[in-house]
Amino acid sequence: MKTPIPAYRGDGPYMFVCYAHKDSAIVFSDIEELNNNGVNIWYDEGIEAGSSWRGGIATAIIGATKFLFFVSKSSLASTHCLREVDYALNHNIDIIPIYLDNTPLPAELDLSLSRVQALFRDKDPRYIEHLLTPLLDGKAAAQPTQPTQKSKSSKLGISLAAALCLLLAIAWTQRETLLDTDLKEPAAAVSADAFGPYLQGLELMKRWDKGENLEDAIKLFQQAAELNPDFALAYARLAEALRMRYALTGDISWLNDAASAAATAQSLNPDLAAVQIAIGKVHLAKGNTEIAHAALQKAMAIDPYDPESNRAIAKMYAKQGRAKDAEAAYRKAIALEPENLLSIDAYANFLFDQGRLDEAAKQWQDALALAPDHYAVLVNLGSTLSDTGQIGESITMYERAIEIKPSYMAYVNLATAYDRSNHHPAAVTALEKALSIDDADWLAWGNLAFVYARMNGMDQQTIDTFDKAIELAEIARKQNPRDPYVHSDLAMYYAETGQPKLAIQRLEAALALSPNSGEIAAAAAEAHETMGQREEALALLKTALDLGYPMRRLQSNSALNELMLDPKMQ
Repeated sequence: MKTPIPAYRGDGPYMFVCYAHKDSAIVFSDIEELNNNGVNIWYDEGIEAGSSWRGGIATAIIGATKFLFFVSKSSLASTHCLREVDYALNHNIDIIPIYLDNTPLPAELDLSLSRVQALFRDKDPRYIEHLLTPLLDGKAAAQPTQPTQKSKSSKLGISLAAALCLLLAIAWTQRETLLDTDLKEPAAAVSADAFGPYLQGLELMKRWDKGENLEDAIKLFQQAAELNPDFALAYARLAEALRMRYALTGDISWLNDAASAAATAQSLNPDLAAVQIAIGKVHLAKGNTEIAHAALQKAMAIDPYDPESNRAIAKMYAKQGRAKDAEAAYRKAIALEPENLLSIDAYANFLFDQGRLDEAAKQWQDALALAPDHYAVLVNLGSTLSDTGQIGESITMYERAIEIKPSYMAYVNLATAYDRSNHHPAAVTALEKALSIDDADWLAWGNLAFVYARMNGMDQQTIDTFDKAIELAEIARKQNPRDPYVHSDLAMYYAETGQPKLAIQRLEAALALSPNSGEIAAAAAEAHETMGQREEALALLKTALDLGYPMRRLQSNSALNELMLDPKMQ
């Protein structure tokens, strides 16, 4: 929609306008009316190209004479709007709430704005007059008639100043409205007892990598949900923490628990971006791409300016092979919150998968500048160094990560680096340490089998270890049959153990589940090469390259050496 006027730029007094973009038609009409009556207006049209989005908003709020908050279902469902209101309250900017509908305020805003004179646009026949009075001459506006429906106020067990400071200490992406979707009933108040552990959990999630932060966050979200069973956000954040636990351990029970928490959040309030993100991420992990897509699109519709929404949908785009859309969403997420480690790391992983290793390394270096003790970032940077042939440097990164926190992830990657440098006994030792942390992951057993296969006199160990990898991977396949990677890994193991029929079955499933994945196509090429099916391997290798799989990663795979030298590859 075309903006009605240029945003005010000058040294005079002006009003900051906070609104949801879904309400643009109504709000722009009022902006134009106020401007015609001599009121200077700043709104988001005033963010200059190339400037920091968050910095521009903050500067405009601090400089405003008053803050006009157009209250509606859409604005209260927008973290973009709520963070602006929090910031204005924290900097003592006078706020004038202007109600566009009968949506009640969430408890913490009701407490903050209960003493502020509000205007009700559709119920006050002299609305513009009552609005202009305090804006033009500073006199108190006449008190308009209250609407018949009003939210119940709720007292929090902490002071307003303390509550606001605590809210603003949380990352921008972690603010959501605590709003009941049924407009006929008042919003359910979230008690201070429930809100406290919720906020503590959010704080710990920002550095999930440290100590027992992730496990403690799970307990805190569970506590918040127990204290208030109607707290949709507590269940949504619990779902995300459980999903992360699954991603780190591969234990499907964590993912099932995450799915249960996300379903509960959806039943309580499906109109929160965080709820739809939780649903989308869980289904993406389960391989239900269409359901994930629908949920994440809804999250973006609720709040297109939420960094977490953009980061989540970027990952989905990447899985769908929509690299340009994925990169745009990742860049937007980082622009909205430049110091969010999760966004930086996710974008770096995307660049790594695209074969843009130098760019990935730069992102991880930026992340380390913000958090030098982040073991997962150190491991990821080590992977980039390993893939670019800087094996010694990558080993140093892994060892630093292990000093901070001995982890399964660090030991597995350390083993890969040792294997690539033909230090096979050291690779075995690293994998044994990984398995001492988690002996239920088929991938580590499979990697150990591949290392044994390259060592003399280890034939029986190779067979036994591949059998163990197959056993665990088949359990995982039955639990999560839509995961293309478990099918792909099984195909490799069956190919290595002389079971071509089963290998082809798993390959067909993997390719059907993820037809646009260069990584899956490359793994399928390796499996066919292992089975002596050169023509099929060549075709799949070319497909992998067409899908953007990096040539450098193919060249570093010793199992593909002969295939890469085939004249047809030239």
